[in-house]
This record gives sequence, C-alpha cells and structure tokens, in this order.
Amino acid sequence: MLIGEDFSKIQVDLNGLILLEPNAIISDFIMALASFFIASKLYQKRRSHGFVKYWYYFFLTFALGAILGSIGHGLFYYLGPQGKFPTWISAILSTYFIEKAMIKSYERYNKNNTLGKIAFFKMIFVFLLVITVISSAEFDRNHTIGFLPIAINTILGVLISVSIIGTANIKNQRGFQWLLIGVLAMLPSAAIFLMKINLFQWFDKGDLSHIFMTIGVCLYYVGVKKIDAEKAPFV
Repeated sequence: MLIGEDFSKIQVDLNGLILLEPNAIISDFIMALASFFIASKLYQKRRSHGFVKYWYYFFLTFALGAILGSIGHGLFYYLGPQGKFPTWISAILSTYFIEKAMIKSYERYNKNNTLGKIAFFKMIFVFLLVITVISSAEFDRNHTIGFLPIAINTILGVLISVSIIGTANIKNQRGFQWLLIGVLAMLPSAAIFLMKINLFQWFDKGDLSHIFMTIGVCLYYVGVKKIDAEKAPFV
C-alpha cells in the first residue's frame, strides 16, 4: 500500500504503441459501460419530467467522460495532461446536470428558476477557473492542480443539491433516500483520490475510487427509477 504519493505509471508496449495505466483503462471502461447501460434504460422516459431528463443527461455525460478518461490515461504518453481536458469538461457538465435534476424536483418552490440560474453561472465560473489554472505556470509543474477546482465543485455541488433537496423531498417520495445513499457511497472516492490511497500498482487510487463511483452511479439509478415509478407529484 502507498499513501500520499503515486506509484509510477504502468507502461505497456504494443508493437510500438505505448499505453500507460492499463488498469485505469479497464476501470474507466467498466464505469462507462455501467453508465451507458443506465442511460439506455432512461432513454424512453427522459421526456416524462425534467428530473428524469437531467438524470439521463448525467448518466450519458458521465459515461462519455469515463470513455474519454480511459483514452486520456491510455494515451497519456502522446497526449500529456491535455488528453484529460475532455474528461474534466464532462465532469463539470455532469455535476451541473445533477444539480439541474434536483432543482427540477423542487421546482414548485423555484418559480423564477433562481436555483437553475445559480447552477448555470456556477458552472461557467468553474470553467473559467479551470482555464485560469491550466494557463498558469504552476500547471506546467504539477498538472494535477487543474483537477482540483473540478473535484471541489463536484463534491460541493452534489452534496448540496442531492443532500439538501433530496432530504426535503423524502417525506413525499421515499425514492430520494437512494440518491442520498448514492452520495454516501461516492464520498470515499474523493478521499481516496485526494489523499492518494493506493492499494498496489495494478489497483491504485484511480481504480479504487472508480469502484465507489460505479456503486454510487448504480444507486443513483435505483433512486431515479423508484422516484419515477412512485408517480407522486414533485414537491
């Protein structure tokens, strides 16, 4: 086990094609498959309510981000840190879609779409912040700082939107408890990644965090499915 620092990247040479972190390629791909499958399940129901629609967008964007992450890890030798930018963009969008989904479930008390406007401008602010960070000289020395504002935005955005609005909605729709459980399941992934908790080289912090993220995504789907099936009016 290695904590506080990373193992050296695993390198595989396939007849001249150099792939890095094959373990991350696999775990990202598994996460993408789970998310694509869930998105396909929600495709027909995405028009039933804005809540379901934005969760569909979340699962689809999350899946695309995982695929792009797989490519970014595998081709890091050629693409460098810039290969991770598409995944970072998808992470910002995914958080925004979760916030929008939860806001739609609370739209009865959001007549002027104030919460929606706040979520939108927060997303733009995070994009601008990331652009500022990756344009700095410090990013050239340590490219991982580019992901820091995205991680903070994800943690705070999901915690606030799902926890607060989800708790307010539980009294009318018990399915929201599954969304809260999903948040709790995903929380360890942030700690594992930020604290660099690596079990061993072929199953490092990224792979371990992906396990918790995949579990969380599946719990989100259980919650969305139950909420949609309850057919109770959104509060």
